[in-house]
Amino acid sequence: MKKEEEENSELDFERISVLYANTNVGYFGIAAGVLFFGYMIHELAAPNIAYLWMLIVGITYIPRVMLSIFFAKKIQSREITHHNVKPWESYFFLNSIIPFLCFSSAVFIPFGENEFTALLFYTVIVMALISGSILSYSTSLKVTLLFINVTMLPLIAITFWIQESLFNALGLVLIIAYGLLTSLIPRQNKLLIENIALRIENGHQSLTDPLTKLGNRRRLYLLIENLVPSSLRRKDPFSIVILDIDHFKKFNDKNGHSAGDDLLIKVSNILVECSRDQDLAVRYGGEEFLLVLPSTSLEKATILVERIQDSIKESTPITFRAGIATHNDKMNFEQLLEKADQCLYAAKTSGRNRFVLADTD
Repeated sequence: MKKEEEENSELDFERISVLYANTNVGYFGIAAGVLFFGYMIHELAAPNIAYLWMLIVGITYIPRVMLSIFFAKKIQSREITHHNVKPWESYFFLNSIIPFLCFSSAVFIPFGENEFTALLFYTVIVMALISGSILSYSTSLKVTLLFINVTMLPLIAITFWIQESLFNALGLVLIIAYGLLTSLIPRQNKLLIENIALRIENGHQSLTDPLTKLGNRRRLYLLIENLVPSSLRRKDPFSIVILDIDHFKKFNDKNGHSAGDDLLIKVSNILVECSRDQDLAVRYGGEEFLLVLPSTSLEKATILVERIQDSIKESTPITFRAGIATHNDKMNFEQLLEKADQCLYAAKTSGRNRFVLADTD
Protein backbone atom coordinates (compact mmCIF):
# COMPACT_ATOMS: atom_id res chain seq x y z
CA MET A 1 0.00 0.00 0.00
CA LYS A 2 2.81 2.38 0.90
CA LYS A 3 4.60 1.54 -2.35
CA GLU A 4 1.45 2.19 -4.40
CA GLU A 5 0.92 5.54 -2.68
CA GLU A 6 4.56 6.42 -3.38
CA GLU A 7 4.14 5.60 -7.08
CA ASN A 8 0.93 7.64 -7.30
CA SER A 9 2.55 10.62 -5.58
CA GLU A 10 5.49 10.51 -8.00
CA LEU A 11 3.07 10.42 -10.92
CA ASP A 12 1.17 13.40 -9.48
CA PHE A 13 4.43 15.31 -9.06
CA GLU A 14 5.44 14.74 -12.68
CA ARG A 15 2.10 15.61 -14.26
CA ILE A 16 1.42 18.66 -12.05
CA SER A 17 4.94 19.96 -12.68
CA VAL A 18 4.31 19.58 -16.43
CA LEU A 19 0.94 21.37 -16.04
CA TYR A 20 2.57 24.45 -14.50
CA ALA A 21 5.55 24.41 -16.88
CA ASN A 22 3.35 24.21 -19.99
CA THR A 23 1.01 26.90 -18.70
CA ASN A 24 3.84 29.41 -18.53
CA VAL A 25 4.01 29.18 -22.33
CA GLY A 26 0.21 29.08 -22.58
CA TYR A 27 -0.07 32.57 -21.09
CA PHE A 28 1.28 33.99 -24.35
CA GLY A 29 -1.51 32.24 -26.26
CA ILE A 30 -4.15 33.60 -23.89
CA ALA A 31 -2.69 37.10 -24.15
CA ALA A 32 -2.74 36.91 -27.96
CA GLY A 33 -6.34 35.69 -27.93
CA VAL A 34 -7.45 38.46 -25.57
CA LEU A 35 -5.71 41.16 -27.63
CA PHE A 36 -7.06 39.88 -30.93
CA PHE A 37 -10.67 39.56 -29.80
CA GLY A 38 -10.37 42.82 -27.89
CA TYR A 39 -9.50 44.42 -31.20
CA MET A 40 -12.59 42.78 -32.79
CA ILE A 41 -14.79 44.13 -29.98
CA HIS A 42 -13.22 47.55 -30.50
CA GLU A 43 -14.05 47.46 -34.20
CA LEU A 44 -17.42 45.65 -34.17
CA ALA A 45 -18.95 46.86 -30.88
CA ALA A 46 -17.50 49.76 -28.90
CA PRO A 47 -13.99 50.78 -27.76
CA ASN A 48 -14.97 51.26 -24.11
CA ILE A 49 -16.45 47.72 -23.97
CA ALA A 50 -13.27 46.32 -25.53
CA TYR A 51 -11.03 48.05 -22.98
CA LEU A 52 -13.25 47.00 -20.08
CA TRP A 53 -13.38 43.35 -21.20
CA MET A 54 -9.61 43.13 -21.73
CA LEU A 55 -8.97 44.81 -18.36
CA ILE A 56 -11.28 42.42 -16.49
CA VAL A 57 -9.81 39.32 -18.15
CA GLY A 58 -6.26 40.55 -17.46
CA ILE A 59 -6.99 41.27 -13.79
CA THR A 60 -8.63 37.88 -13.21
CA TYR A 61 -5.56 36.09 -14.61
CA ILE A 62 -3.23 37.79 -12.12
CA PRO A 63 -3.87 35.32 -9.23
CA ARG A 64 -3.12 32.37 -11.51
CA VAL A 65 0.05 33.98 -12.84
CA MET A 66 1.15 34.63 -9.26
CA LEU A 67 0.32 31.01 -8.38
CA SER A 68 2.55 29.82 -11.25
CA ILE A 69 5.43 32.02 -10.05
CA PHE A 70 4.95 30.83 -6.46
CA PHE A 71 4.92 27.19 -7.61
CA ALA A 72 8.12 27.65 -9.64
CA LYS A 73 9.93 29.18 -6.65
CA LYS A 74 8.82 26.41 -4.30
CA ILE A 75 9.88 23.75 -6.81
CA GLN A 76 13.29 25.39 -7.11
CA SER A 77 13.72 25.53 -3.34
CA ARG A 78 12.47 21.92 -3.08
CA GLU A 79 9.65 22.91 -0.74
CA ILE A 80 7.24 21.12 -3.08
CA THR A 81 7.88 17.39 -3.34
CA HIS A 82 5.81 14.44 -4.51
CA HIS A 83 4.50 14.17 -0.95
CA ASN A 84 2.76 17.58 -0.95
CA VAL A 85 2.22 18.44 -4.63
CA LYS A 86 -1.34 17.08 -5.00
CA PRO A 87 -3.24 20.17 -3.68
CA TRP A 88 -1.50 22.37 -6.27
CA GLU A 89 -3.66 20.91 -9.02
CA SER A 90 -6.76 22.01 -7.12
CA TYR A 91 -5.24 25.47 -6.56
CA PHE A 92 -4.68 25.75 -10.31
CA PHE A 93 -8.21 24.57 -11.09
CA LEU A 94 -9.85 27.02 -8.66
CA ASN A 95 -7.73 29.94 -9.87
CA SER A 96 -8.75 29.16 -13.47
CA ILE A 97 -12.55 29.32 -13.04
CA ILE A 98 -13.01 33.10 -12.86
CA PRO A 99 -10.58 34.01 -15.70
CA PHE A 100 -12.15 31.38 -17.96
CA LEU A 101 -15.65 32.71 -17.17
CA CYS A 102 -14.59 36.31 -17.77
CA PHE A 103 -13.01 35.39 -21.10
CA SER A 104 -16.15 33.55 -22.26
CA SER A 105 -18.35 36.50 -21.27
CA ALA A 106 -17.33 38.01 -24.63
CA VAL A 107 -20.10 36.02 -26.35
CA PHE A 108 -22.72 38.11 -24.51
CA ILE A 109 -21.37 41.46 -25.72
CA PRO A 110 -23.95 43.16 -28.02
CA PHE A 111 -22.51 43.44 -31.53
CA GLY A 112 -25.71 44.50 -33.28
CA GLU A 113 -25.63 43.74 -36.99
CA ASN A 114 -22.06 42.41 -36.65
CA GLU A 115 -23.17 39.63 -34.30
CA PHE A 116 -22.49 36.73 -36.66
CA THR A 117 -19.11 38.09 -37.78
CA ALA A 118 -18.06 38.58 -34.15
CA LEU A 119 -19.17 35.09 -33.09
CA LEU A 120 -17.37 33.59 -36.07
CA PHE A 121 -14.13 35.32 -35.09
CA TYR A 122 -14.69 34.32 -31.46
CA THR A 123 -15.21 30.69 -32.54
CA VAL A 124 -11.92 30.68 -34.43
CA ILE A 125 -10.09 32.15 -31.43
CA VAL A 126 -11.70 29.70 -28.99
CA MET A 127 -10.88 26.67 -31.14
CA ALA A 128 -7.28 27.87 -31.45
CA LEU A 129 -7.05 28.34 -27.68
CA ILE A 130 -8.63 24.92 -27.09
CA SER A 131 -5.96 23.39 -29.32
CA GLY A 132 -3.37 25.11 -27.15
CA SER A 133 -5.11 24.11 -23.93
CA ILE A 134 -5.05 20.45 -24.96
CA LEU A 135 -1.26 20.79 -24.96
CA SER A 136 -0.90 23.17 -22.01
CA TYR A 137 -3.36 21.48 -19.64
CA SER A 138 -2.91 17.97 -21.06
CA THR A 139 -1.72 16.42 -17.78
CA SER A 140 -4.80 17.64 -15.87
CA LEU A 141 -8.05 16.34 -17.33
CA LYS A 142 -10.27 18.43 -15.07
CA VAL A 143 -8.56 21.72 -16.03
CA THR A 144 -8.75 20.85 -19.75
CA LEU A 145 -12.46 20.00 -19.54
CA LEU A 146 -13.11 23.13 -17.47
CA PHE A 147 -11.66 25.32 -20.23
CA ILE A 148 -13.59 23.51 -22.98
CA ASN A 149 -16.91 23.63 -21.10
CA VAL A 150 -16.61 27.26 -20.02
CA THR A 151 -15.60 28.53 -23.46
CA MET A 152 -17.75 26.34 -25.72
CA LEU A 153 -21.05 25.88 -23.89
CA PRO A 154 -21.95 29.61 -23.69
CA LEU A 155 -20.98 29.94 -27.35
CA ILE A 156 -23.21 27.02 -28.35
CA ALA A 157 -26.06 28.42 -26.23
CA ILE A 158 -25.89 31.87 -27.86
CA THR A 159 -25.91 30.39 -31.39
CA PHE A 160 -29.20 28.66 -30.68
CA TRP A 161 -30.63 31.56 -28.67
CA ILE A 162 -30.49 33.70 -31.82
CA GLN A 163 -33.21 32.30 -34.07
CA GLU A 164 -31.39 32.55 -37.38
CA SER A 165 -30.23 29.75 -39.66
CA LEU A 166 -26.59 30.85 -39.92
CA PHE A 167 -26.23 30.98 -36.14
CA ASN A 168 -27.97 27.62 -35.75
CA ALA A 169 -25.69 26.04 -38.38
CA LEU A 170 -22.66 27.35 -36.49
CA GLY A 171 -24.15 25.91 -33.31
CA LEU A 172 -24.52 22.45 -34.88
CA VAL A 173 -20.90 22.48 -36.01
CA LEU A 174 -19.84 23.49 -32.48
CA ILE A 175 -21.92 20.68 -30.92
CA ILE A 176 -20.17 18.13 -33.14
CA ALA A 177 -16.79 19.61 -32.25
CA TYR A 178 -17.69 19.64 -28.54
CA GLY A 179 -18.75 15.98 -28.68
CA LEU A 180 -15.54 14.94 -30.40
CA LEU A 181 -13.34 16.90 -28.01
CA THR A 182 -15.02 15.65 -24.82
CA SER A 183 -14.80 12.04 -25.99
CA LEU A 184 -11.24 12.11 -27.34
CA ILE A 185 -9.51 14.25 -24.70
CA PRO A 186 -10.00 11.76 -21.80
CA ARG A 187 -8.43 9.06 -23.98
CA GLN A 188 -5.52 11.30 -24.86
CA ASN A 189 -5.09 12.21 -21.20
CA LYS A 190 -5.08 8.54 -20.22
CA LEU A 191 -2.38 7.74 -22.79
CA LEU A 192 -0.29 10.69 -21.63
CA ILE A 193 -0.53 9.65 -17.97
CA GLU A 194 0.41 6.08 -18.92
CA ASN A 195 3.47 7.41 -20.77
CA ILE A 196 4.52 9.46 -17.73
CA ALA A 197 4.02 6.42 -15.48
CA LEU A 198 6.11 4.30 -17.88
CA ARG A 199 8.89 6.89 -17.86
CA ILE A 200 8.87 6.92 -14.05
CA GLU A 201 8.95 3.12 -13.98
CA ASN A 202 11.90 3.04 -16.39
CA GLY A 203 13.67 5.57 -14.22
CA HIS A 204 13.03 3.43 -11.15
CA GLN A 205 14.46 0.36 -12.85
CA SER A 206 17.75 2.16 -13.38
CA LEU A 207 17.75 3.40 -9.78
CA THR A 208 16.39 0.33 -8.00
CA ASP A 209 17.86 -2.95 -6.83
CA PRO A 210 15.96 -5.64 -8.80
CA LEU A 211 15.62 -8.06 -5.88
CA THR A 212 14.71 -5.87 -2.91
CA LYS A 213 13.25 -2.87 -4.83
CA LEU A 214 15.31 -0.58 -2.60
CA GLY A 215 17.43 2.18 -4.09
CA ASN A 216 20.80 1.29 -5.57
CA ARG A 217 24.08 3.21 -5.41
CA ARG A 218 23.12 5.41 -8.34
CA ARG A 219 19.94 6.44 -6.53
CA LEU A 220 22.01 7.07 -3.40
CA TYR A 221 24.42 9.46 -5.11
CA LEU A 222 21.62 11.30 -6.90
CA LEU A 223 20.09 12.03 -3.48
CA ILE A 224 23.42 12.96 -1.89
CA GLU A 225 24.19 15.39 -4.71
CA ASN A 226 21.36 17.60 -3.45
CA LEU A 227 21.20 16.59 0.21
CA VAL A 228 24.74 17.60 1.22
CA PRO A 229 24.59 21.24 -0.01
CA SER A 230 21.02 21.59 1.28
CA SER A 231 22.03 20.24 4.69
CA LEU A 232 25.00 22.61 4.92
CA ARG A 233 22.98 25.60 3.75
CA ARG A 234 20.23 25.02 6.30
CA LYS A 235 22.61 23.83 9.02
CA ASP A 236 20.38 20.79 9.26
CA PRO A 237 22.54 17.66 9.65
CA PHE A 238 21.62 14.25 8.28
CA SER A 239 22.69 10.81 9.44
CA ILE A 240 23.48 7.54 7.73
CA VAL A 241 23.30 3.97 8.97
CA ILE A 242 25.18 1.04 7.42
CA LEU A 243 23.66 -2.31 8.40
CA ASP A 244 25.04 -5.79 7.80
CA ILE A 245 23.09 -9.01 8.45
CA ASP A 246 24.86 -11.26 10.99
CA HIS A 247 26.19 -14.55 9.58
CA PHE A 248 24.18 -14.27 6.35
CA LYS A 249 26.46 -16.73 4.56
CA LYS A 250 25.72 -19.41 7.19
CA PHE A 251 21.98 -18.73 6.78
CA ASN A 252 22.35 -19.11 3.01
CA ASP A 253 24.36 -22.32 3.27
CA LYS A 254 21.86 -23.81 5.70
CA ASN A 255 18.60 -22.71 4.10
CA GLY A 256 19.48 -22.19 0.44
CA HIS A 257 19.82 -19.15 -1.77
CA SER A 258 16.08 -18.83 -2.36
CA ALA A 259 15.48 -18.52 1.39
CA GLY A 260 18.36 -16.04 1.52
CA ASP A 261 16.69 -13.90 -1.17
CA ASP A 262 13.39 -14.04 0.71
CA LEU A 263 15.16 -12.91 3.86
CA LEU A 264 16.77 -9.95 2.06
CA ILE A 265 13.37 -8.92 0.74
CA LYS A 266 11.83 -9.19 4.20
CA VAL A 267 14.59 -7.12 5.79
CA SER A 268 14.22 -4.53 3.02
CA ASN A 269 10.48 -4.24 3.69
CA ILE A 270 11.14 -3.75 7.39
CA LEU A 271 13.64 -0.97 6.65
CA VAL A 272 11.07 0.83 4.50
CA GLU A 273 8.26 0.35 7.04
CA CYS A 274 10.38 1.68 9.91
CA SER A 275 11.66 4.67 7.90
CA ARG A 276 9.98 7.97 7.11
CA ASP A 277 8.89 9.02 3.63
CA GLN A 278 11.90 11.33 3.24
CA ASP A 279 14.41 8.64 4.24
CA LEU A 280 16.18 6.52 1.64
CA ALA A 281 16.91 2.82 2.08
CA VAL A 282 19.60 1.41 -0.22
CA ARG A 283 20.89 -2.09 -0.83
CA TYR A 284 24.55 -1.22 -0.49
CA GLY A 285 26.09 -4.66 -1.00
CA GLY A 286 25.13 -8.35 -0.86
CA GLU A 287 23.67 -8.39 2.66
CA GLU A 288 24.61 -4.82 3.47
CA PHE A 289 22.12 -1.94 3.57
CA LEU A 290 22.44 1.80 3.96
CA LEU A 291 19.91 4.29 5.30
CA VAL A 292 20.10 8.01 4.58
CA LEU A 293 18.15 9.99 7.17
CA PRO A 294 17.65 13.70 6.32
CA SER A 295 17.23 16.15 9.21
CA THR A 296 18.20 13.46 11.71
CA SER A 297 20.60 13.73 14.64
CA LEU A 298 22.70 10.86 15.95
CA GLU A 299 20.22 10.35 18.81
CA LYS A 300 17.22 10.14 16.49
CA ALA A 301 19.09 7.76 14.19
CA THR A 302 19.79 5.55 17.20
CA ILE A 303 16.07 5.40 18.02
CA LEU A 304 15.32 4.32 14.44
CA VAL A 305 17.97 1.58 14.53
CA GLU A 306 16.56 0.26 17.81
CA ARG A 307 13.10 0.18 16.22
CA ILE A 308 14.47 -1.75 13.27
CA GLN A 309 16.24 -4.16 15.64
CA ASP A 310 12.99 -4.92 17.46
CA SER A 311 11.05 -5.39 14.22
CA ILE A 312 13.65 -7.70 12.68
CA LYS A 313 13.86 -9.71 15.89
CA GLU A 314 10.07 -10.20 15.88
CA SER A 315 9.78 -11.04 12.16
CA THR A 316 12.96 -12.92 11.23
CA PRO A 317 15.43 -15.43 12.70
CA ILE A 318 18.42 -13.11 12.15
CA THR A 319 20.08 -10.08 13.72
CA PHE A 320 22.27 -7.35 12.29
CA ARG A 321 25.11 -5.04 13.18
CA ALA A 322 25.25 -1.37 12.26
CA GLY A 323 27.40 1.73 12.19
CA ILE A 324 25.80 5.16 12.61
CA ALA A 325 27.34 8.53 11.70
CA THR A 326 26.08 12.11 11.33
CA HIS A 327 27.30 14.53 8.69
CA ASN A 328 28.87 17.88 9.54
CA ASP A 329 30.56 20.70 7.63
CA LYS A 330 34.04 19.27 8.22
CA MET A 331 33.54 16.20 6.03
CA ASN A 332 32.34 15.18 2.59
CA PHE A 333 30.03 12.23 1.99
CA GLU A 334 32.84 9.76 1.29
CA GLN A 335 34.37 10.62 4.65
CA LEU A 336 30.97 10.15 6.29
CA LEU A 337 30.67 6.72 4.67
CA GLU A 338 34.13 5.79 5.92
CA LYS A 339 33.20 6.88 9.43
CA ALA A 340 30.00 4.80 9.43
CA ASP A 341 31.91 1.84 7.97
CA GLN A 342 34.48 2.04 10.77
CA CYS A 343 31.63 1.96 13.28
CA LEU A 344 30.18 -1.08 11.51
CA TYR A 345 33.54 -2.83 11.75
CA ALA A 346 33.72 -1.99 15.46
CA ALA A 347 30.21 -3.45 15.90
CA LYS A 348 31.26 -6.65 14.11
CA THR A 349 34.23 -7.15 16.42
CA SER A 350 32.10 -6.71 19.53
CA GLY A 351 29.48 -9.39 18.89
CA ARG A 352 26.12 -9.97 17.20
CA ASN A 353 23.13 -7.65 17.20
CA ARG A 354 25.16 -4.53 17.98
CA PHE A 355 25.48 -1.00 16.65
CA VAL A 356 28.18 1.59 17.22
CA LEU A 357 27.86 5.37 17.04
CA ALA A 358 30.48 7.62 15.48
CA ASP A 359 31.72 10.54 17.54
CA THR A 360 30.33 13.91 16.50
CA ASP A 361 33.68 15.68 16.10
